[in-house]
Amino acid sequence: MIKIENLVTQKFSVKKSKFLNLVMAGLLGTLAFYVAAYVDMAVTGVPLDITVVLGMLVAGEHESAQIIGHVFHIGNGIGLTLFFGYVFLPISTRVMKRRIWLHGIIFGIIVTVTAVWFGMLPALGAGIAGLNIAPEVPAMTMFRHVVFGVVIGLVVKSKQVIFYAN
Repeated sequence: MIKIENLVTQKFSVKKSKFLNLVMAGLLGTLAFYVAAYVDMAVTGVPLDITVVLGMLVAGEHESAQIIGHVFHIGNGIGLTLFFGYVFLPISTRVMKRRIWLHGIIFGIIVTVTAVWFGMLPALGAGIAGLNIAPEVPAMTMFRHVVFGVVIGLVVKSKQVIFYAN
């Protein structure tokens, strides 16, 4: 009986650990996204600050709009990373046997093209890939999300948790 209880406890502990590691990866990936965003805004001069836009969508012209935008965006990054760890990675590792950070890059590219270029930016009136804002926007958004993907892949790998085996 004790062995069964230990087995159940270990299985719960692994699932909890996997969840917490993915949350940490999402947080770190989103922070890396912010660094990439500040770099590409400095290089291009295009003020594409997604957190301000998200905050204004939620709160309007309120002084808390930027804070709300950051909370929303960090939550989105964590949510995407959970999707990466529980859905995308188990499927992608069956399709191709590569390093996890490469799976992260592919995930970042897919998110950029599907959700950002053909979803969010057109919905905000910026056109496909944000071309109505500036010609640099597609490269900026791709760069940010690839950085995000690399970081979540590296953090997932560094935790030595084989997420796709569960």
